[in-house]
Amino acid sequence: MPNEILSFIQQDRVLGVVFGAAVGDALGAGYEFAEPPEPSAVAMRPGTLTGEPAGHWTDDTAMAIGVLRAAATHRSLDTPEAQTAVAQEFLDWYDSHPRDIGLHTRRVFATGSSANSLANGALIVQGHNPDAAGNGSLMRTGPVALCALGDDEQIARTARAVSALTHAHPDAQDACVLWSIAIDRALRLGSLEGPRAGLALLTPPQRVKWEAWIDEAERNDPDTFSPNGYVVSALQAAWSAIWATRNEADHFGAGLRQAIAIGDDTDTVAAIAGALLGARYGLTAIPFAWRQRLAGWPRDIQGIDLVSLAIRAARGEDSDGWPSVRSMAPAYQRFSPRGATYQFAVDEGVIFGDFGALALTSADAYLSLCRIGVDDRKGNHHHIVWLIDQPGNADAARVLADTADAIGELREEGKTVFVHCVRAESRTPTVAMAWLVRRHGYEVERAITEVLDTMSSAAPEKSLLQAVRRLVVDSKHPDSLEVDEE
Repeated sequence: MPNEILSFIQQDRVLGVVFGAAVGDALGAGYEFAEPPEPSAVAMRPGTLTGEPAGHWTDDTAMAIGVLRAAATHRSLDTPEAQTAVAQEFLDWYDSHPRDIGLHTRRVFATGSSANSLANGALIVQGHNPDAAGNGSLMRTGPVALCALGDDEQIARTARAVSALTHAHPDAQDACVLWSIAIDRALRLGSLEGPRAGLALLTPPQRVKWEAWIDEAERNDPDTFSPNGYVVSALQAAWSAIWATRNEADHFGAGLRQAIAIGDDTDTVAAIAGALLGARYGLTAIPFAWRQRLAGWPRDIQGIDLVSLAIRAARGEDSDGWPSVRSMAPAYQRFSPRGATYQFAVDEGVIFGDFGALALTSADAYLSLCRIGVDDRKGNHHHIVWLIDQPGNADAARVLADTADAIGELREEGKTVFVHCVRAESRTPTVAMAWLVRRHGYEVERAITEVLDTMSSAAPEKSLLQAVRRLVVDSKHPDSLEVDEE
């Protein structure tokens, strides 16, 4: 399919691939090679091996971002230039002296290969260790499908080439093919065929082996697949966790928790599972509490940068030049944002407004409910909320509730918060309503009335207002997810 016509929900799933893997990685980092937790106990914790703060990703996401940046720049990974760019990203990361790097990957980089010859170095290392088939290329394969959606042959070819930069073993390459095709199906079609979707891309002997391995993953308890450093075991662990939780209402969260509860290489298994779950359920299924602290190498990359990279890789720029455009102000002139802001007596530390007020308002954290340009960003705590002011949201009520809880959590940290869309007409007012309901115990109709009386620009779109009315008064916000900072 032409990536330029990706729907709003498909773009949500594009973001889900990248954020899902990063969140899984960061969650799993707190349990890596430690005592496996119960699924219900999984929370963001400091890395057991890296020592990094809660929310920081490991080598899994650092290397995946290298793939993503090359894809965003070249709009393809199926050329020698793009693959050399990926290799250079990997080498730049290696030169940063990471604390978390797989033994096989370290051996490949230690050959002294250049970006142009990295795959040859991998073959040399493979020749010395012919049975080496670790999970180090599967963990980073999430972005591979994004710039070749709907083209199985190109996805498979690219998955093999990117794997072979460090992991040349046929099992590693096949695993990347199967998972990348599974991501394509989930993203484009909203299905969870999983690794079976790519079996036709394997040789007949390999297909027979992988069919049996997938059968095992679906038949056995997820805990069976530990240890999981071997690429086949890692794929089985991730798919078994997804399969076992497939009937859960919150499949994204349940699947990641189960993946981590397996134990052993928890960050990698959860990163693998998170990429596929994110491809199916999108960014809007990933709680803000799990993604607001995402960080790691490259140190200059923030969550808002992942939005830009993912969309550029999958679709490129839209007619307004987003996400690469310097500012969305020229595009938004036709909507005449007035620079208006609104506050509520219940908590004046939260400021609601329109795009025109973004440049004028000082706050500690910013939540943008619309597209913004590179120069429109404000500070290190600026987050994008994936929401449109018309029917077509994946789950508007969930997004409104999660955004309301995000505001509350930021306020509990002592941060002032600015929330805006283009005109403060539909998205911003409905988020304000949800915030009053979720965080201040308002009855829904009272919240609606107070927002309409306070915000002169408010004219909520029907489907968003219906989503507000589906919210439950819940001042204790039990859907919030704890972050363990100790």
